[in-house]
Amino acid sequence: MVPSRVWVISDVHIDYQENFNILTDFARRGHRLDALIIAGDVTDKLDRLQQLFEVVVPCFHRVLFVPGNHELWIRRSDFSDSLQKFQAIQELCHYHGVQTEPVKIGQYRQVWLVPLYSWYDDQQHGEHSLFVKKNAEDRTDQMWGDFFHTRWPDTLDVPIAEHFARLNEPFLAWNFDAPIISFSHFLPRQELIFNRHYEQEELVKMFDPYPEFNFTRVAGSTRILRQIERLGSQVHVYGHQHRNRLRLLEGVTYVSHCLGYPKERMLGYVHADAMTPRCIWREDTGFCL
Repeated sequence: MVPSRVWVISDVHIDYQENFNILTDFARRGHRLDALIIAGDVTDKLDRLQQLFEVVVPCFHRVLFVPGNHELWIRRSDFSDSLQKFQAIQELCHYHGVQTEPVKIGQYRQVWLVPLYSWYDDQQHGEHSLFVKKNAEDRTDQMWGDFFHTRWPDTLDVPIAEHFARLNEPFLAWNFDAPIISFSHFLPRQELIFNRHYEQEELVKMFDPYPEFNFTRVAGSTRILRQIERLGSQVHVYGHQHRNRLRLLEGVTYVSHCLGYPKERMLGYVHADAMTPRCIWREDTGFCL
């Protein structure tokens, strides 16, 4: 029996033709029993996203996707706000058969794949934020693209991260009768931002190439963590930071496998083994991390 497999990747950024070719070439190798999880940041152009779906979806048994921050940029579009664009992305996924709700795969051995919509909480959102203060002057507001390229409805009366977390509530009540792999674009825990050891973290602070940019402000939210805990996920896949991680924390294995920008791969910020999606589960052996 040929086993089903689950492959994961994020931050594909297919506006770089090299990245588009990497993912589509991989898809065409033959994965008709497999699932592919794409954890956000593919492109902010809907026509380009459609081009990817047209190639990749027929090659897999299931393709699952959650949008990242880049998908919700409304530059180069006629959308009045980012939630309107989010709805258009949902419709595009539905049209092409891209899964945006939980799905169970496998026959002999099974696993649930559960997408979680998400956004980040900035420091003013208190307990949910992953914020860590830096010593330098904070110019993140002038440096972070989301503050210029996204727009939210004036009628939105809760933090954006809460709005997206609420969209997951119906899934959290499902009866999951097999192990769970959940995935989001944004980070669920502060620890995942940094290197494994405290000493390394301090070294990063000392030699920070962008001292005025504070990624922790826009990294993620503990709202995601609370939902992972409610699900009882064994594995959680995330993206966004363009740094690949494999970390076991409080019984959950966290996986970040980002393709990133070509320059990041050339400089070694993204490891060469991220050039293709990573297999994290097989029907014949279970989790393979």
